[in-house]
Amino acid sequence: MTAPIQLTISLHDGEKIILLTTCPETRTKFSCMGELMCLPPESPENATPDVELTLPENMPARRHTIWRSSQTEIAISEEWGHVLIAGWQKELRNPVLHRYFLWQMALVCGTMNAILRGVRAVLVHCSVLETERGAVVLFGESGMGKSTASARWRAQGGKCVSDDMALLDFSGGDRIYVRRMPTWSACREGKNEWNYPAGEELPLIGVLALGRSETGQDEIVELSPAQYFAQCYRSMFYWNLSYTEKLPDERKSMLAERIRHFTEIVTAHYPPRALLTSLEGKDLPALIETYLNTLKTLRGA
Repeated sequence: MTAPIQLTISLHDGEKIILLTTCPETRTKFSCMGELMCLPPESPENATPDVELTLPENMPARRHTIWRSSQTEIAISEEWGHVLIAGWQKELRNPVLHRYFLWQMALVCGTMNAILRGVRAVLVHCSVLETERGAVVLFGESGMGKSTASARWRAQGGKCVSDDMALLDFSGGDRIYVRRMPTWSACREGKNEWNYPAGEELPLIGVLALGRSETGQDEIVELSPAQYFAQCYRSMFYWNLSYTEKLPDERKSMLAERIRHFTEIVTAHYPPRALLTSLEGKDLPALIETYLNTLKTLRGA
């Protein structure tokens, strides 16, 4: 029998998000996921994992199914302790993509379970622009240009590995930290030279909503607080949407309230601003530097 392996994301305050696989078919890909995130595979500890990848025949008879397709089932244990994911590998058109999809499910569902048990961290739909001082996060709807802005940032000398998903860690008191997270699409496209060191903390130093410029130039503009809050909230809830429909109402409310609280922290700390980008924009790093200097002025630093 193949031994189970565990991946652990340790947060600033010592809390952990624990991902476990007991499924032989996903063990190799789970190890690859660990390499991608610079997390060494570990032997399971006594703590209950936030998510467990297992075989369909090993799913408990009594469970709460929250998502199911012809190939996959996601359920929560009867005592609401952790999430279980089972995937069917037979007769798949593309079993490699399905395995990557399974471990992205593990990231998303494990983090969702961690939020419900009180961990102060959330997966966010965003791009992360890295500077010498820390991370600037771009929140944006699908199709608003996160990947394009990230590619332009890199082309103009900046560093941006995470262009679709990041973990915001609120466990550091007054400081918020960003952790890079991979998506299965990045791995599927063969970006094997990249890694996403989930154990490294980047201090969050700026937050911008993302939109498209109508002037042909990059610009940073003011948003109404309501617009800013809504875009931040949607980005924080985005990765959870597919798996919440069949949660009990009290758990839906708990998840929504905790993500709302995280959104309130961010929107209270950063002024409501949007980065409007254009393909013709020429100096995104200079614009971001101006924004960061403006933040310093606003805070009297």
